[in-house]
Amino acid sequence: MTRFPGWVRAGGLLALLAACTLANGQAPRKLGTCGPPPRKNPERQTSAEGMPPLPLPVTPLRRSEPKAEPAPPIMIAKLEYGTSQDWNTDPGDVDNLMRHCRYELGLWYGWKTWNVNELVALHKAGKTSKIPILYVSGHDAFEFTPDQRLAISQYVLDGGTLLGDACCGRPEFIGSFRKEVLAMFPQRAFDLLEVDHPIYRAFYPYNNVHYLAYDEGVKKETQGPPQLLGLTIGCRTAVLLSPWDLSCGWDEHTHEHGSRAIPGDAIRLGINIVSYVAGEKQLGEVQSITREVLAPVTRPRQQFSLAQLKHQGDWDPDPNSVYQWLRHVAVDSSLAVGFDLKFVDATEAQLAPYPFVYMTGHRDPKLTDDEVTALRRHLQSGGFLFINNCCGRSAFDQHVRALAGRLFPDQKLAAVPAEHPLNHAFFRVNEAHDRVNGASRPVELEGISIKDRLVLVYSKNDAVTQLKQVSDPFGNGYDAETCKRLAVNIVAYALQN
Repeated sequence: MTRFPGWVRAGGLLALLAACTLANGQAPRKLGTCGPPPRKNPERQTSAEGMPPLPLPVTPLRRSEPKAEPAPPIMIAKLEYGTSQDWNTDPGDVDNLMRHCRYELGLWYGWKTWNVNELVALHKAGKTSKIPILYVSGHDAFEFTPDQRLAISQYVLDGGTLLGDACCGRPEFIGSFRKEVLAMFPQRAFDLLEVDHPIYRAFYPYNNVHYLAYDEGVKKETQGPPQLLGLTIGCRTAVLLSPWDLSCGWDEHTHEHGSRAIPGDAIRLGINIVSYVAGEKQLGEVQSITREVLAPVTRPRQQFSLAQLKHQGDWDPDPNSVYQWLRHVAVDSSLAVGFDLKFVDATEAQLAPYPFVYMTGHRDPKLTDDEVTALRRHLQSGGFLFINNCCGRSAFDQHVRALAGRLFPDQKLAAVPAEHPLNHAFFRVNEAHDRVNGASRPVELEGISIKDRLVLVYSKNDAVTQLKQVSDPFGNGYDAETCKRLAVNIVAYALQN
């Protein structure tokens, strides 16, 4: 099992400076750079443009020859930040990655450098950047100003992806990047992505990476699962950090210091990142606004309130869909609904006012024994818990099954039969349809009952996020109509029982 890169120990600085000197007697590079500059694209011109000027009014005849290709759409903006050159440790990294993407994906993307203060000015002007990836790399510790932090966080909320790479695996950069991200999004988890995250199969199926590290000058080669840290906003992993150097690998060179993925793996992971971000682009734009549903101020018949359970496993990945769920319950079923969504911890005091509790996520919820006991008592006392596997990932499925075993050790999750009252509590649901291809697929709900009353219902396939009509293209779940019918039925069954 691989570990995060360790601190650079004695001798590391000398090795870094030595690596920054070109071989064959060439002059040393500027401080902070690891790789060569980007390669230049060949310039093309017409034959007439290459001729000496002719005396007027003669007009030269031009042969039709291909000119330079039109500029491709920008995929990555490499952020220029700080007061040193550390932001540009590998000047050719992004350029080389884009060349690999063009060769492997058949898609031509461009890139540019972008000063962080230009992003601040854009934000203050009330404008939105459409560049999909904002890339931050470096060796040293850094700190953004409040204005810069606000502009970057708004860029992410507007649908952009913030990508960090610790050049040479430097812990100073890793610590600063983590600190800045948590300052921008203090309520969200920023941790290792689960091994079944779609970014590891966006183009290349990846479950093993070759790592190269130097510890006090001793070379260590290891293999293990890919390690990227991520922060999720609206089902989309919107912030990514590689603690193992990828940028030198994109530039196809290594050094006898630091910690990194070997170049081949670094390039393939980079292509996966680009593929994932490109696939999530529409989702990011749609999710940039949480569409809350407002009800009249006075609603004397408010009978149903939805409480969402907070936990440590990315508990609120898709707020838009929950509000759409409430809208469908109110409009399609005409049930009286309270639109003030509640967020509760797993304590008896917070759970007691809410018979219906909803739980979702991507990671291990890590409920304590006291929280599990409180949740069990709530369900035994008449409460109802619906758990939805957001994006239908296998890792969260395993965590839910483990939680169900802790809640009810003497029972197991069992399939809800097709003839069960839940499947015709309001709509008659006989079959489901896949959200990707519309093909028919079975309704796969599971549950645990107490005295013939379902107290826990679990959907291993995503049954909620498609309610907003745009979902994670890498997710596994039902189409919008199936999600609507199941969502209304689950609430109707809980109220009837």
